[in-house]
Formats: sequence, C-alpha cells, structure tokens
Amino acid sequence: MIKYAAIALALSACVDTREPLMGTQSLRIELKSSPGTEEAPLDPATSAAIIDVTALGPDGEVDTTFNNDLQVYVNFLGTLTPYLGGAPLATVKMSAGQATNQMIMLPRVYGAATLWLDDGKDENATYASGASPVIWYRNPYIADIQTPSDEMALDVLENSPLVNKQVTVSGSRNGAMGKLIVTSVFAQGYTVSDVLCDATGPCKVTSNPNVKPTAAEGYDHKMVFSFSAARDENGCLVQEGQFIDGFAGGISEFNGLTEVGFPQTFVEATKGQGGNRNCDAATVDPSRIPAPAELDATWFTNKYMFERNEAGLVAVTNPKVCNLDADYATYKQWKIDPAAVGGDCMGNKNVINLITNGVVPTDPATLVGKTLPRVVGVLRPVNIKSFNVWILYPRDAADLTLQ
Repeated sequence: MIKYAAIALALSACVDTREPLMGTQSLRIELKSSPGTEEAPLDPATSAAIIDVTALGPDGEVDTTFNNDLQVYVNFLGTLTPYLGGAPLATVKMSAGQATNQMIMLPRVYGAATLWLDDGKDENATYASGASPVIWYRNPYIADIQTPSDEMALDVLENSPLVNKQVTVSGSRNGAMGKLIVTSVFAQGYTVSDVLCDATGPCKVTSNPNVKPTAAEGYDHKMVFSFSAARDENGCLVQEGQFIDGFAGGISEFNGLTEVGFPQTFVEATKGQGGNRNCDAATVDPSRIPAPAELDATWFTNKYMFERNEAGLVAVTNPKVCNLDADYATYKQWKIDPAAVGGDCMGNKNVINLITNGVVPTDPATLVGKTLPRVVGVLRPVNIKSFNVWILYPRDAADLTLQ
C-alpha cells in the first residue's frame, strides 16, 4: 500500500506550468449601421456597413497593445466573399486595440450576412478573428443569379456572380404580380422563368430598371438540375406550366450553363381527402408560359444576348436544316442555320444545334436542305473559352413547325 501511495505522490508532483495566455485572442465587431430584419431586409444595393472593432485579450478586456491591420470579408449564402487568401474587401487599421466608425463598402449581398474580420496577414499576426451581428438582406431573384457584373467581360458566358453560393429564391422581382413559372421539364430537371402576370392571357418576361441592362427577356430564366425526375418538397412531380413559390440549391457553372444543383422546390402544400398530399391540385396552366425570345443574327455578334436568354425559350424563324455531321452521330445534335432568308450552312459557324432525340419523334435526315417555318426550344449553351455552341431543346412536337 505504501508503494502505491509513493507512486501516486510522485505522479502528482509532475506539474507542467505554462506561460499564461497573452495578447489579443478575439475581435469584437459592433454594427453601427442598420442591420435590417428577416421580415424587413435591406436591399442588396445597400453598399456600406459601419462598424466598431475592439481587440480583446484573454481577460475579455481591450488589448491596448494591438495595432495590427485586419482583413475584412463578408460571409453570405454559405461562403466568404472574397475567399481567404485573395484581396479582402477592406483593411481596418487598429490603434491601441480599437477602430471606430469604419465604413466597409460591400458587394451585392443576399440573405443573412455577417462581416468577418481576420488578423492573418500582419508580420506579427495573432490570427484572432471576429464576426459581426447578422445583417439581413433580401433573398436573390433569378436575375441576381444570372446577370453578369459586366456584359463586355471576357468571361461573361462562363461565370455567375453567385457561383458556389447556396441560394434561396423565394419570389419574383416583379413584386405582387410576379410569378415563377416552370417553362420546361426534362428527365433530369426543369427550367423556370420569373414573369409578370395579369388576370388573363400569357405571362410576360419583363425588363426591370433595378437590374442592368434593362432588356426584355434579360436574365430571368434558370436551369434547375435535379439529377432525376424533378419533384417538389411534397414529393410531387414538377410540371410544365406550374407556378412554384421558389427553389433553393447550390449555384455551379457546367460548361457555361449556370445550374442550381441539389435543389429543393417550394410549393404550397395541398391536401386531398383524408389529409393526404394532392399532387393534382398544383396550379398548372401551360398557356400562361411566356412567349419565346426571337433570335436574330445580331446575337452571334453580341454573344451576351445568348447569356441573357440562357435557360429561356428561344424561337428561330425560317432556318435551313444543315447536313448531318459528327455531332449528330456522337451527340444526336443536328444543326440549323438561322440566316435571315434560309441559311446556306456552308462553313457558317453561326448555327444553332437542336436535340430532339427521345422527345420529338422526327428524323432530321429527312429535313436536310429544307427551310423550317419555326423552331422553338429551351436554350442551353456550351461555352468553354472561345468554344461556343448554342443548343435548343424543343419540349414536344408543337415546338417544331416542319411545313
């Protein structure tokens, strides 16, 4: 017994005394400008936030020895903007552990956002960090996902301003009369447009002065990729001509096509007899789908016009059917030349590809050389640097006027 007591005593004597924590351990961020609320969010055009910053030591008091520069980022829709390692939104110079009335200019921000400050680049960095209280902005509209910051940019066809963000679209940019309507349904997803509706007749895709450029049919369409047959949050199949309340998912670029992946589609739950879900009660009216945008030859010169209409319905009048080539053998894509008076297809790169296989029962080999009165389809691009292919996906036989 004495032996074991001696061992216990020896072990208890092995105490490692370390130096106490010193210096700045965290940053306190106080918001001086309006944070908005979830019920009354700020407009994303609100471009500045005002903050006070305090460096806190291990005792929770101001560390007056802290004079480092802090990097500022904004966290919204699931990621930091910009990413860590890149140039921050701003730099805050601390003096005696404090900085007051710092105005931070923000990009367009959506949803619940926080400012993130980090001491990670100073020569004597402490790696202390801190986040502001939540600042509430409205959720993005479809146009906010699609509209580039600069239509003349070299990467305009390949980038979304919200790529890699987790978005929730919960309404129309057209206000109370606006709707989100499903314009096509395919085996692995659907397309939806933000439209303005009145009491009767088809809905319209409209321009909006708050989103530049103010062109009709501009950036109001979205491809929602569900990997399999698209269903809403109640398990009902999404239908062409259906009004939905919104959708959520991750934004990615697939060869120039902006997609919503791993989506959730929101609709008002409808109940049938016995309280069971009633999928047949969805608001479906294909006649309210907006008219397609009319393609003209200037789109090939001003390629941002294709971007404006990406995932939207596009119509081509009087195109000539070109000879079938390797693209048809490999991808089942056949080409039409949309030149004003029937194309000639001779070395002309300004062609539109069609994919009808499995959707529209037609044999394009029987149409080669003919001028078709009208073709309608959903526009999906393949844009990889200077390689641009424009593809229309007709939804059914009614989208192809063959004679």
